[in-house]
Amino acid sequence: MKMEVNWNLVLLLGASFLMTHKSAGQNAWEIDKKESGIVVYTKAKKGSVFKAFKAVTSLKASADEIMEVLKNADDYARWYGYTKTSKLLRHEKDIQYNYVETIFPWPYRNRDMVYKMSIKALDSGVVKISLNGLPDYIPAKKGVVRMKKAEGYILLQSLGTHTDVIYVFHSEPGDNVPGWLANNSIAELPFKTLLGLKRVLKENKIP
Repeated sequence: MKMEVNWNLVLLLGASFLMTHKSAGQNAWEIDKKESGIVVYTKAKKGSVFKAFKAVTSLKASADEIMEVLKNADDYARWYGYTKTSKLLRHEKDIQYNYVETIFPWPYRNRDMVYKMSIKALDSGVVKISLNGLPDYIPAKKGVVRMKKAEGYILLQSLGTHTDVIYVFHSEPGDNVPGWLANNSIAELPFKTLLGLKRVLKENKIP
């Protein structure tokens, strides 16, 4: 059954947490892709040639079930968009450090980054998962380009049998990747990620 996006939640969380601006110019979110119950928005990022994205969907799972998948960093290649390899490097209470290698198209080399993933339950009942790239956390890997910067977050709001998800992110891939090239397909990563998350949650429930 197709799940519809809860637009009331999107507007509520957008007012409180998302990177919004009063102007309707270059910093306004615009729909880039809308398919399979997933809506991906993109917008220009001040000081960068690379756009940021915001992806929204509703998943038939609890926030705890989604968190279980997100914490299993060793399994990201199974569902996370364009992920070649991943590994949990360190864990301490509500913080963990995940290594992720992201597939890039030829002639560019793959990118990698260590992400500090911090989990916090907000007073509103929303769970916020902050994602902060740490380019100097481990030595560079031969044949792979370390990204210069990456940061974002995921918001989870449980609503009965479903959980609304908002995924916001921006990165600087480095190594002379043209902004126009990356921006042309930027919506595909969050789309494939949320589609993969939906699939793996369903697979996990199969006895």
